[in-house]
This record gives sequence, C-alpha cells and structure tokens, in this order.
Amino acid sequence: MSDLERKVCRYVLAAIWLVTGALSFGLYPLEDSLMLVQGLQLPREIAVLTVYAGALLDVVMGALTLAYPRRVLWLSQMAVIGVYTLLATLLVPQYWLHPFGPLLKNLAVLALLWLLCRHDERRRGA
Repeated sequence: MSDLERKVCRYVLAAIWLVTGALSFGLYPLEDSLMLVQGLQLPREIAVLTVYAGALLDVVMGALTLAYPRRVLWLSQMAVIGVYTLLATLLVPQYWLHPFGPLLKNLAVLALLWLLCRHDERRRGA
C-alpha cells in the first residue's frame, strides 16, 4: 500500500468517526438516537449520557486517526466497531435489513482497518 493510499484510507476513516460523532452530538435528533439505546432500558438521563459518551468516543477515534495513526489504534477501532455492532444487533437487529445498510457498512470499515493494520510501516521493522 502506497503512502497516498494509506493517507486516503486514514482520512476517510477519520471522516466517518468525526461525522458520526458530530451527528450523535446533536446534528441528528437526540430522540432518534435514544431509540437506539432504549433496548438497554436505561433511565433517560443515563441513556442521554450513553449517546453522548458514544459521540465523544467517535470524535476521539477520529482525532486519533489523524494525529496518531498506529496499529494499536486500528485494533482499538476494530474492537469499538465490534462492540457497537454487537449492541446494535441485540438492540435493533432490523438495522441488518435496512436498505441503507447501517450495520452492513461496518464490514467495509473493518476491512479498511484490517488493511491499515497489515500495512502499518512501524510494524514491519518489529
């Protein structure tokens, strides 16, 4: 993978994390975001904090993608996506059947992260 290809992958990945975080911080209606976590049966205040904590995590992941591109970050992002996907599968399984493919697209992001892991230059010398 060339340096340009790695940069394109990183910038696309950062955009996904940053935009998702911004959407969850209020660009997308909070009530609709809360419907995603209602299956956890949390009190409203905790559910709101859960949505915002997820948004903060997304923004942090996006910022780190730009500032600290490392294999450990790619592996961490795989774990976060795995947890998000598992929770969504349990709470809103119909998202697997949604025509826009909100959960199905996680597979493409995981493939991108796998490529970044495989082609991490710092790993080659180790």
